[in-house]
Amino acid sequence: MIQKKLNMRQIKINSTTGSEIVSTSEFKDYARISGSTDDTLIAIILKQARIWCENYISRDIVAKNRTYFIDETNGIFDLPFGPIASISSVTIEGVTSTDYSFIGLDNETIDLDGSAEEVKVTYITSGLDDELLQQAIKQFASTLYDNRHDYVEGKSENSVPSESKVILNAYKNMFI
Repeated sequence: MIQKKLNMRQIKINSTTGSEIVSTSEFKDYARISGSTDDTLIAIILKQARIWCENYISRDIVAKNRTYFIDETNGIFDLPFGPIASISSVTIEGVTSTDYSFIGLDNETIDLDGSAEEVKVTYITSGLDDELLQQAIKQFASTLYDNRHDYVEGKSENSVPSESKVILNAYKNMFI
């Protein structure tokens, strides 16, 4: 029996190194919320909204330390969730390698100068921060805050709101 090898790719967040780009007080000003009763809830909602936005655009808004594994490559591959600030290590079949180069913008494409198996790259993303992303997070967090109960009669929200999608589509980079 011939066994076909799967093209396996895995990504792991080792740690979050950056800070949220929308503060609780900025969101409260945006949503016209006074008082501090819901501050803890708002901080959680802001984090959830940011994570949804990151997953939607396949980019890190808040800087992270990540590890990416690919079982085989022709030598050229993209690292997901850039932009890339730095590479901590590249390991090929369990051996640390220094023989790689970058292709393209933001150091997101790696060239190993030949095919390889069992490649593991540990890297740090720089994150993204601008007013449009902040607006998308505020709009999404506002929707989550307004619909924070399990059931609201006549309305349910289980995806990125269309107002946030319009902003985020400019950043979207599907990783395949």
